[in-house]
Amino acid sequence: MTKQLFSRTGVRYEVALDVLGAIIAHHSEAIAAERDKPVPDEPAIERALQEVDALDALRDELDPKEPEAIERVIQQYAPQARALYGY
Repeated sequence: MTKQLFSRTGVRYEVALDVLGAIIAHHSEAIAAERDKPVPDEPAIERALQEVDALDALRDELDPKEPEAIERVIQQYAPQARALYGY
């Protein structure tokens, strides 16, 4: 029996990380754009920073050996990532 180079769970784990990373990147861009304004909306910046922190924590806690958690992240956040980037 040959060993597979990639497991489905490993690939899905990478997808979940990419989805979360895309949303984090979007919020980071929005924060930078808001900070560049003559009068930045500080509450909007704080909300975005809190969202980034929450997504960062979720990404850090995601275990590549927990396929159910991986699929939950993809199901919950992939539609948001698609919407943010117009897909």
